Amino acid sequence: MGDEFNMPGSETQKSTAIKEGPSHCRLGRLVLVVVEGPDKGKQHHVEVNLGRVVKAGRNVTNELVIRDDAVSGTHFELAVQEEGIWLRDLNSKNGVYIHKTRVREALLDVESVFRVGGTSIKVVGTSTISVALSDRDHFGELYGDSPMMREVFADLERVATLAERLSILITGETGTGKELAARGLHDASARAAGPFVVLDCTTLPRELAESHILGHARGTFTGAVRDHAGLFEQAHGGTLFIDELGELPYELQAKLLRSLERGEVVRLGEANVRKVNVRVIAATHRDLRLMMSQGKFREDLYFRLAAKRLDLPALRELGDDILLLARRFLAACAGAGQAPKVLSPAACVALLRCTWPGNVRQLKSSVEAAALTTTHEVLEPTDLRLDDATGSFGPNLQLPIAQAKVEFERVYYQALLKHVGNGRKWAIRGAKIAGLDRTGFIKALRRLGLYPDQYPESLEE
Repeated sequence: MGDEFNMPGSETQKSTAIKEGPSHCRLGRLVLVVVEGPDKGKQHHVEVNLGRVVKAGRNVTNELVIRDDAVSGTHFELAVQEEGIWLRDLNSKNGVYIHKTRVREALLDVESVFRVGGTSIKVVGTSTISVALSDRDHFGELYGDSPMMREVFADLERVATLAERLSILITGETGTGKELAARGLHDASARAAGPFVVLDCTTLPRELAESHILGHARGTFTGAVRDHAGLFEQAHGGTLFIDELGELPYELQAKLLRSLERGEVVRLGEANVRKVNVRVIAATHRDLRLMMSQGKFREDLYFRLAAKRLDLPALRELGDDILLLARRFLAACAGAGQAPKVLSPAACVALLRCTWPGNVRQLKSSVEAAALTTTHEVLEPTDLRLDDATGSFGPNLQLPIAQAKVEFERVYYQALLKHVGNGRKWAIRGAKIAGLDRTGFIKALRRLGLYPDQYPESLEE
């Protein structure tokens, strides 16, 4: 991926990420001015980066807050892409307008004016910033040589050595390496000798969730045949990694917050307060700010966990890092004393063109499967089976947009079902990749006529 950001119509000097020793320059801020509405005259300096999405609306949980009663809680978003900055309506009540036309999505120019509710906002310009880069091509088991990844590594290196109880929130799409980042932070911190305990909220049994996290005394409920230390106690002196935080049941969020703020837990069935010394690192692919505006996630828990926020980029944004990672996976597949298989020029092009909805996890799976199932030494695009993996197909321009979207969904879910197979917990694994809960995932399959009736019902759990 190129590092140059072009904004149509912009007079701002182009921002090119140039590696100059320990830093590089990139797009860093978007400047907006309110030209009409309750906040008229107010100037917003919005921190941005390639691939980042900024939510905006009336709710204080947004990164861009607009004081206007005609603006929805989370009204629109600004998404920074290579071609410019996209303005997208988020199903707001009163819509987003450019001139007098209501738009769902639009590419902004400098001097563009758009209206939300009774507020009109003008794009004034962009500015570049200089950011530090790591001098290494990895952090723990995360690898990459692009400026974007070296910036991430520099941030991780700083955070690892900060106050040992600082809570951290890692965001990014499924498969971007959030758990690897968390493990790297633990290993690079003063807590490295302590335990690294994982709480996966996607597999947390709701009826036993509180006991799982806080622990219980013997006899508290049927089956509690012995005292049990919860995950907080198990992580004492080390790190508790809360994976897929957005799936944590709402009723448990207050209890988690209490343990975080007080550094203590009370097991179910006990009155004793137990002190715990734990650093919490949480991760999610969900938009927690949007969930807060919908009343699905507690604001106080979010701000407690997001004392420091780290965003991991999607694989499709990392350019030649895709090839660097693919070759590392090929090297890992080579037997003792054997040379790793190599990628043909055509295979390299195919890898770079792929959109990688499953990110690094999907790349690893694709490359390893090719390395282990082929007998020839040079891998071609057909060996990587990227068409099946990505649902890459040309749009059928004979279809209306609504039908085209359904056809894309059908191809996507067919590829996903093939990927997860029909073993135990196939629905949970498929839902996690798709970014849905299990119920929503099953409903989507049934809506598209793809529910795999050949799978035993018991394997859904």
